[in-house]
Amino acid sequence: MKKPAMRLLPRRVRAAWLALVACAGLIACGAAPDPQLEVTGPTMGTYYAVKVARPPAGLTADTLRAGVERLLSGVIATLSTYDPASELSRLNRNPSTDWVPVSAALYPVLAQGQRLSAVSEGAFDITVGPLVNLWGFGPGAHSDAVPAPELIQAARERVGYGKLELRTEPAAIRRQRGDLYIDLSAMGEGEGADQMAAWLESIGATDYMAAVAGTLRVRGKNALGRPWGIAIEVPDPEQRSVQRILPVTDRAVSTSGDYRNFFKAGGKRYSHHIDPHTGTPVEQSLASVTVVLPAGTDSARRADGLATTLMVMGEARGLALAEAQGLGAYFILREEGGFRELTTTAFKRIAVE
Repeated sequence: MKKPAMRLLPRRVRAAWLALVACAGLIACGAAPDPQLEVTGPTMGTYYAVKVARPPAGLTADTLRAGVERLLSGVIATLSTYDPASELSRLNRNPSTDWVPVSAALYPVLAQGQRLSAVSEGAFDITVGPLVNLWGFGPGAHSDAVPAPELIQAARERVGYGKLELRTEPAAIRRQRGDLYIDLSAMGEGEGADQMAAWLESIGATDYMAAVAGTLRVRGKNALGRPWGIAIEVPDPEQRSVQRILPVTDRAVSTSGDYRNFFKAGGKRYSHHIDPHTGTPVEQSLASVTVVLPAGTDSARRADGLATTLMVMGEARGLALAEAQGLGAYFILREEGGFRELTTTAFKRIAVE
């Protein structure tokens, strides 16, 4: 595990780790597998995993690992709130309310966050950092205690995506308040997956799976010539078991859940999903959401942010937004004695492809 300063995600694992199943239960199909490279390791306070079936000539496990870790280090150096030397950390310390230049690496993530904020009417908000930190899900000390109402109100006054402006040329941001604090953790896994996918394709890989914790990109087929099988976890903190295996190809997939990253106080459970409108963790029966999108530019980053968005919105509003946006989304709800599934129309089509 890397030291805390290198982390992008919170101390407690932010989202479900999607189990990576090589052949969606088809291992015993009798065909000899094609060559496959696999590497895994720590990153962003969690883990990455990459599998490349039928790797291009000259690609070895060592060069694959080196390339992946170089890219992920760059994501951390740009987006981490745990690394005080990252671009985002330096931006958050800058008290200016004038235009501040940002890099070509940071700007697209900020822009994606603002688009998600607008479509969700603020359920997703990249300025929610003060509340995340106050509730103990960001950098710094963690007391696992409920903050005082006056502290919540003070933090809420620093939150609001409308207080942040973006400029494309030259890339820059302007904040209405100098103490506005940006947290891009809800898209960090996706940014890492997209960066790895782009690099793999640039070196000729046509069949791969690239994941950071609960967010991944897949292309082509696995070593047995089948779709990549992604096992979605049962959202139960007491066990690691599979709820459903989803065969996918040429897709981005992201799962967000409230069952790994929470604390209990006074007999009540508080998850890391903070509603920017109330300043408090959401209370609902929704346990996890998986979003599946076609592969493409920033698709894993968008899927990552959308999974968090739908968790904050809850099953009713979240399902309505997902249907309106044509998203492939899979909801798992807690019920007495077990779990219940909800799926969008687009997800039903994906599941039978």
